[in-house]
Amino acid sequence: MVNKIIIVGCGWLGQHVASTLATAGLRVFGSRRSSEAAQSLAAPIHGVVLPLTDTVVAAEIQALFHDAWVICTIPPGGRHGAASSDYLRVLRNLALLCQQSGIKGGIHISSTGVYQGLAGEVDESAVLKLDNPRVALLASAEQLLRESGPWLTLRLAGLMGPGRHPGRFVQGKTLHGATHPVNMVHSADVAQALLAIIGKWPLAQRCYNLSSPQWVSKHDFYQAAVAQLSSAQPVSFSAEATEPPRQVLANALCQDTGFYYQFVDARQALAACMVKS
Repeated sequence: MVNKIIIVGCGWLGQHVASTLATAGLRVFGSRRSSEAAQSLAAPIHGVVLPLTDTVVAAEIQALFHDAWVICTIPPGGRHGAASSDYLRVLRNLALLCQQSGIKGGIHISSTGVYQGLAGEVDESAVLKLDNPRVALLASAEQLLRESGPWLTLRLAGLMGPGRHPGRFVQGKTLHGATHPVNMVHSADVAQALLAIIGKWPLAQRCYNLSSPQWVSKHDFYQAAVAQLSSAQPVSFSAEATEPPRQVLANALCQDTGFYYQFVDARQALAACMVKS
């Protein structure tokens, strides 16, 4: 039987990793909250309606989740903890569904934003600043799923990829912390990391970072990004910063699975962001 993988909350990231997962022999399903949104998902994704607003789901959904790999890409909502109760309620419903169905394993896509407020080099063992509402929300979500069953947390740095070019988000703006390290990862590396995790399941740790490992300053990265865009407005930089400098260490997954980054230096990934999504 072909292995099933269900991407819950299948948005930009889910759609961009789907082809890699399908090529590896996985039958890819993507869940959306409405029928219209589910039907809009293109091959190789099979769209599924799954609002997760109730603890009761149809028998066919439970059957679909049985013996499947599940990737949760549901975003946590407002950047300052808004709608946190809704986010956690949805994750509780997902956890219950997965418990009742009997999944092979789950990968929860979280964010290196959980390290907000920390300085210097940070890895998966860092003590988090839980007095920050955003950090507390991310940490609670991670803990909720890991405690519910065979779930692993994958903390992603800033996402880039086809249709998501970093230069487009900063042109014409002033970026603070110009000398600080930038933490970014391309969707192609996310896809390969997911395959590496599934191929080595279960892993030594239940939480891993994913971020291009080469140290690059924000100034150098975003200068290179904007330079690629012919019509881009210039970006300006300030040494002042609202956050301390922070470098996310992300080689533990390589050590435990044999995964390697296609884009070791985040600047190498910029050309691969120019491809149309």
